[in-house]
Amino acid sequence: MKTRNLIIALSLLMFTSCVVKSLNPFYTKETISFDENFIGEWEDSKKGNWKVIKFENVFLSNAKKNWEPKFVNGYLDNKVEISKKNLSKEDKKLYAVYKDSYYILRENKNKKVAFIATPFKINNQTFLDFIPIDIQDNIDNLLESHTIYTHSLVKYDLRNNGEIEVRWLDEDKVEALFKEKKIKIKHEKIGIIDDKYLLTAKPEELQRFIKKYMASNDSEKWETSTKFTLSRLNGTD
Repeated sequence: MKTRNLIIALSLLMFTSCVVKSLNPFYTKETISFDENFIGEWEDSKKGNWKVIKFENVFLSNAKKNWEPKFVNGYLDNKVEISKKNLSKEDKKLYAVYKDSYYILRENKNKKVAFIATPFKINNQTFLDFIPIDIQDNIDNLLESHTIYTHSLVKYDLRNNGEIEVRWLDEDKVEALFKEKKIKIKHEKIGIIDDKYLLTAKPEELQRFIKKYMASNDSEKWETSTKFTLSRLNGTD
């Protein structure tokens, strides 16, 4: 496994076209809050299958193999085959950063996308910081050299019936706030015609923005086209 795995833009349009993207994480180390209840297999409201695994397990069992985790009879083979002492310097750094994160593999219509999602809390509200990773072997080097990591913010809510609702922070909402000069946060305009926003603020500033956004009077602030309701599949508790 190599830490140079980057976003493959065309395969991630569903997640990246309408969501706010940040150069830096939305969380700080102090706010990370891991929850074992998210571990398992889920079906989303668009018929996609989600395998949610503790990143540590996937990382250690695949550190010298392929990035995609191995499953036995539909379940993750959790056997840790690689000692942390045998990891490369780069992999040790990656492990230290994401050991309290989730590895999420989503499959839909024979297409796969993979993410590292780091859970954190602000004012008792759970969020996920999503960053895509690549699991393909045939990446064109020229394409890879033009791609960068970006983070997205996901609001995570556990319903009384056990379902989970995830909503991405919508770019249209933030764009409106910029145009109305209601927020001041470091950012750049990107894209072929400079029509997209990339937040460049540090995590501490991003969290101050999240707190203000949560406290706003806009009753539709979490409305977005990029949202899913997750239902746990039988036998994955």
